[in-house]
Amino acid sequence: MKRSVFAFSLVLLIVAASLPVMARPTQQDSAPTLVPPTLVPTVAPENISRPTDSAIARIQADGRVRVGTLFNTPPFAELNIRGEVSGFDADLMRSMAEAWGVEIEFVQVTRQTDVEMLNSGQVDLLVGAQAHRRDRDQQLEFSQSYFRNTQSVLVRNDDGAAVLDHFAGRKIGVVIGTPAEAAARRWQERAPYDFTIDTYFNLSQAVTAVVASEIDGVVSDRVTLSRLNIEPGLTKIIDDPVEPEPYAIAMRRHDINLRNLVNHTLQLFAQNGRLNEIHQANFGGTRYPEDTITIWAGLGDEAATPDQFGTGLDLPQQFRLPDILANQTLRVAGAFDSTEELSDSDRRIDGLNRALVGAMASRWGVRVEYIPNSTADPLSFVTNGQADLAVNIEPDWSLINRVDFSRAYLLHGQRLMIPANANISSFNDLRGGKWVGIFASEPGTADRVNALAESVNTAVNIFTITREQDAAFQLLVENNIDVVFGDSLKLIPHLEADPNNLALTERWYSRRFAAFALPRNDLDFRLLVDYTLQELERDGTLQSLLRPVTISPDDIPSFEIWPGSSEFAGLSLALQ
Repeated sequence: MKRSVFAFSLVLLIVAASLPVMARPTQQDSAPTLVPPTLVPTVAPENISRPTDSAIARIQADGRVRVGTLFNTPPFAELNIRGEVSGFDADLMRSMAEAWGVEIEFVQVTRQTDVEMLNSGQVDLLVGAQAHRRDRDQQLEFSQSYFRNTQSVLVRNDDGAAVLDHFAGRKIGVVIGTPAEAAARRWQERAPYDFTIDTYFNLSQAVTAVVASEIDGVVSDRVTLSRLNIEPGLTKIIDDPVEPEPYAIAMRRHDINLRNLVNHTLQLFAQNGRLNEIHQANFGGTRYPEDTITIWAGLGDEAATPDQFGTGLDLPQQFRLPDILANQTLRVAGAFDSTEELSDSDRRIDGLNRALVGAMASRWGVRVEYIPNSTADPLSFVTNGQADLAVNIEPDWSLINRVDFSRAYLLHGQRLMIPANANISSFNDLRGGKWVGIFASEPGTADRVNALAESVNTAVNIFTITREQDAAFQLLVENNIDVVFGDSLKLIPHLEADPNNLALTERWYSRRFAAFALPRNDLDFRLLVDYTLQELERDGTLQSLLRPVTISPDDIPSFEIWPGSSEFAGLSLALQ
């Protein structure tokens, strides 16, 4: 028996040695382990039973969070030679457990067992390059995405391809049964041109075929492709992605309290720099992208702990999606009854909200019913069941026991408007007693301006602008002020009216987001709203609707798209 094993091993060595060195990619820094390979997922389990309590109850009782993770997904999670789980995700979860004041236990899962082990209660969370794809939303619930990977194309370095359209009539390789194959198939379906897909049993074979010019490119996730040990100068990765592959922390469906705890911690780590430290430690010193995680209002400076969140599931008395589709009506709170006496910025916001709701309802095949007199407290109409959603609500941690939030669809915040020829880029340039105009409709702004001036050891004078429409007049004609400091939504009309004489400095002094408020823990309705927003972004509709309330494309919120089908709940959400 030993002789047979030796002979078989010798054959493998001879075959491996016969391969060209340049075409034998391997992952760098991958420690040898005794862990079996992660298996290709099989058919998703059906009829997953809904838990009765949040996993927070068990975490509190045991003083320990059990984290299910793959042990072979470097640089996110792997079992190293010291027998420890290391990597970006492992460091992130250790930091989370420390912030929560509990111990951490890593439990090995595979692609076949992870969902079952989570839903059976063997683990509380799943990490380790857990891709948030739409097909997984029926098995799991996900936190905010904390890492934005992509499915990308690797080509020979001398290949002239720079965008996906350059692969018309060419041949692409994928590893069979992987997310990369699914991504390539979706690319093939939506592309207005033809190309061929060849399948391989492993990535090494596919990359070897690229180097040997047997195929033109291979699709895999960008992090894996960037870690392949290929002779420098042989290959490159196309910047134009096949599709996004965002990574998030997974938990059981409807475990809203645990999701809120995880999201609060992710946002805090993004704010206080901990995510940047972890990223630099695991990705060669590169900084964590600042716009990856949307930070809600009211976050604070202290880490939340499990005992601040409930231990129940808090399911709604009635799920909204079946009623909306049955009654063919979407009830909306928060829109203005009349725009006659509104400021220009409020009219623009109301126009955006109505256009966005109308675009969503059109794709659902339902009509819109606006609840009258609902602008004073739109959330109450959602919580008492009179409205299905409320528009233009800033995600705020003080509201999480009342409602859920969709993905943000609008970014606005405080900025400096200056004369176009002024040599002003920040508060550093406002020395010598400069005058700063602020809007009377924005309480607390004077204190904010004085604090910003004091932070750069200067002092300014404050001029209050009573009417929003007078800002440019006070700045350019009356010369009462040197700059205007206010919400970008109030500055946009002036910049549009006089683009040659007015400009904005680059810095944002605050960032606020607008989202839909949704019934709390109504997961499938929230998924429908988020999927539809993503489809509107994917086909350009969202960008078109946002033009009246944004200054440049950079002002649109970072809007991730979860890959997967555009069909949901019997509806086709893609543009027809």
